[in-house]
Amino acid sequence: MQEYDDCWLRYEEVPEGDLRESYRRLCSHAYVAEESRELGAVREELRRGLGGLLGRDPHLWQHPPRTVDGFLAVGTPGDMDVVAQAVDEDRVADLDEGGYVITTGEWEGIDTLVVSASSDRGLVYGTFHLLRLMATHESIADVDIVEEPASPDRLINHWDNPFRGSMERGYAGQSIFDFERLPDLRERYRDYARLLASVGINGIVLNNVNTQIPGRESASDAMEELEGWRLLESRHLENLTGLASLFRRYGIRTYLSVNFGAPEKVGDLDTSDPNDPEVAEWWAEKADEVYDLIPDFGGFLVKADSEGQPGPYNYDADHVDGANVLAEALEPHGGRVWWRAFVYGSHKDRAVQQYDTFEPLDGEFHDNVTIQVKNGPIDFQPREPVSPVFGQMPETDLGLELQITGEYTGQHVHACYHVPMWKEVLEFDTDPEGHGKQVKDLFTDPGTGMAGVGGPGEDRSWTGHYLAQANLYGYGRLAWDPDLSTEEITDEWVKQTFGTDPDVVETVTEIMHGTWPAVIDYSTGGIGLMHMMYNGSAYLENHYDPGPEEWPGYTGITEDGIGKDRNSKGNGYAQQYPDALADMYDDPESCPEELLLFFHHLPWDHELADGRTVIQTLYDNLFAGVEEVQRLRDEWRTLEGEVDEERFRHVAERFDEQVEHAGVWRDRLAEHFYEYAAIPDEQGRVPRED
Repeated sequence: MQEYDDCWLRYEEVPEGDLRESYRRLCSHAYVAEESRELGAVREELRRGLGGLLGRDPHLWQHPPRTVDGFLAVGTPGDMDVVAQAVDEDRVADLDEGGYVITTGEWEGIDTLVVSASSDRGLVYGTFHLLRLMATHESIADVDIVEEPASPDRLINHWDNPFRGSMERGYAGQSIFDFERLPDLRERYRDYARLLASVGINGIVLNNVNTQIPGRESASDAMEELEGWRLLESRHLENLTGLASLFRRYGIRTYLSVNFGAPEKVGDLDTSDPNDPEVAEWWAEKADEVYDLIPDFGGFLVKADSEGQPGPYNYDADHVDGANVLAEALEPHGGRVWWRAFVYGSHKDRAVQQYDTFEPLDGEFHDNVTIQVKNGPIDFQPREPVSPVFGQMPETDLGLELQITGEYTGQHVHACYHVPMWKEVLEFDTDPEGHGKQVKDLFTDPGTGMAGVGGPGEDRSWTGHYLAQANLYGYGRLAWDPDLSTEEITDEWVKQTFGTDPDVVETVTEIMHGTWPAVIDYSTGGIGLMHMMYNGSAYLENHYDPGPEEWPGYTGITEDGIGKDRNSKGNGYAQQYPDALADMYDDPESCPEELLLFFHHLPWDHELADGRTVIQTLYDNLFAGVEEVQRLRDEWRTLEGEVDEERFRHVAERFDEQVEHAGVWRDRLAEHFYEYAAIPDEQGRVPRED
């Protein structure tokens, strides 16, 4: 048995019938262009994919086969006459980087299926798209597809801790990367690259943005020897070359998270002041060294002045100074700085700080700086308002940061499908009475893009929960095409992962779509509360169990009511949005109910639109969330015998724990609300008698 799962690249044989015969006629023979490194990956994937789907090994040719009924050709019009006859060269040349064409044609009386692109990277993506069509049993007889990525940069931000083998927020086990054994390469690295390329990911940040442990700043501290900033040391950079080469075969550029204090930690300088010429020279020399080893290196990701990480504030400088000194070092090589906007500490409410910090700096960052902004102002909560930064820094390249891993949504013990949440963010209109741009429209120009936080781990399932694979898949697909609907993405993933049996597809799809609303209800009460998890100290936090008593500053809970006045009567956060949105959020009558308590502190007996009070709505939603996840568990159980035993049992056990833990959340939150409101549930469920 293989030691890890194939995820959505299972390539199960297509059943006998007209569809399989059509696939066999066009794809049993494949002519692939001269073998570059990327085209070597194409040939390997065709051998694996077509072999599985067709039920027999394909014949791979380095010239057009002339004695067959049809064949597949993969290459560019300039390199292959077969392709040139099927695809106009200008049509391909006009494609954005990574774009491709899949179409049918004819060559010397032989039917052809053609995958073409202007770059070898595009041929990789086009090959995976073709195999996806076949795995989901779509017709390829008269196909004519033109695809281009919407976002130029589509990154995965790993939270792996080099030299420890661990992952921060690693809900899928240890890191898949064994940095101590590099440059030795594991087969799993290649399979991971295949998974990422299959959904169009083109960049990977290998290490954690938290490049040092807060409070451990001495280079002599034994724990410091384990920290990620050491990857910038020459001996470790040299060991990354093989890994970077492997990802390069699949069109993926390598990036590193760097510690802003690296000139002191690695370079033995007395300062890391971004305005010090020696510091600028050190970064420039380090960039030269990196690019000598990894010519297509993507750039640096930086978390500065946040959660114990050093930054320009240490030197009376600002974020423009900090980002630009790195940008100047990378600029000669075509590299980019991804500078995280997640900073807080000077405000009692972190929601306020991001906009206040970065909006005044609009237009001052160098052209090769991307400000990476979380989807919401707090921290990857089950639901939060969209960050006001989006749409209000028109002179700055922005990146959207989404969390793939389920830090606040059950940590891959609970099933929670993030794609509907992300669609809500991407389709948010940042200024409905102004330019009217949706969030997704902000990431189409060079220098912009998307970053998904939290990569797979060493767990057999890659993600710690078989259903959580859908979040990695869905992130990649949305980064490539944010116009895809939740239904389209779910259908693709379910069919590739669990097969095309209509009953199985319908059941799994219905389960996936029900998970996120259930998590919102039982872990927040559903009307805008957040940050109610157990936290403890920085080293004991688990973000898994309920601990609402720890967060009164976020819940605004009192005997008189609940919610936080982030409006004109409170801290003014709502006024960071353009006028139309600010007015909507500022009035509890027009504020969307799902965000009501985020923006308003309201009396417990305040009536909502349906006539229920705030406290009764919270009670009802808490209980409804648990009931919903119980129903989803029962739906999964109907798949026994229809899904392989290993995955069926794993997901069933996870649902059992989710139901139990959802009940813990419901009871603890309901009890907490009752302690302050002293208003019982109209249905007699709260207070509860043991």
